[in-house]
Amino acid sequence: MKKLFIATLLFVGIVSFAQDINQKPKRDQREKLTPEQRNEKHLQKLTSDLNLDKKQQDQVKQLIAEKSAKAEKFKQSRKDSKTPLTAEEKATFKKQMEAEKAATDAKMKSILNADQYTKWTALKKERKDHHKSKDHKSPQEHNQAHLQKLTTDLNLNAEQQKQVSELLSDRSTKMAMLKKSRKDSTAQLTDAEKKAMKKQMEADHKAYDAKMKSILTADQYTKWTAIQKEHKDKMKEYRKDKK
Repeated sequence: MKKLFIATLLFVGIVSFAQDINQKPKRDQREKLTPEQRNEKHLQKLTSDLNLDKKQQDQVKQLIAEKSAKAEKFKQSRKDSKTPLTAEEKATFKKQMEAEKAATDAKMKSILNADQYTKWTALKKERKDHHKSKDHKSPQEHNQAHLQKLTTDLNLNAEQQKQVSELLSDRSTKMAMLKKSRKDSTAQLTDAEKKAMKKQMEADHKAYDAKMKSILTADQYTKWTAIQKEHKDKMKEYRKDKK
């Protein structure tokens, strides 16, 4: 089972990388704001959406600052920790998050009037539904979006589109199967297994690259590799910014 779990991570990592090619990291497109700037932006949005008065703005500002401080503290603690969360710790964290959410809801309800609170809960639901619709695309939808992007960027002809579509579909099917098997495993990877995973990822990437090279023309392949490099560089910058 552990070997299957490793294979899952390998394949998911490679496929995720391949499917993200030509797509800029979403967070990388956002303004680089400090926690304080993000808090102020959030407050301005709530003030506009809910028509907060001065007293409410001060109260909401304090609440946002408290939540932000807790989030930054947790983020730093996870950054400093070398040990992954256990299943028990994850369950405890989930309960804590639910308690924090309920506490925030109660505080907001005490700050807002009835109409404002109704609108605030509606806005939260709307945002939650929006994220769900974005995050729950089927593998077929992801493949189609990826194919359309490649078709536009590389000017693929009908035959190339068919071949790339088959390649994406094949990889996507294997990924789905392996992701499912990953859920059944709770084993932690050893250093040796991590090295083996990295080596296998490199081999898988080379195989994928070879298949794409056989489908594309020389000019298309040159452009595709350039786009890959650009995306990889952006991902490096994004990870660097998170540290």
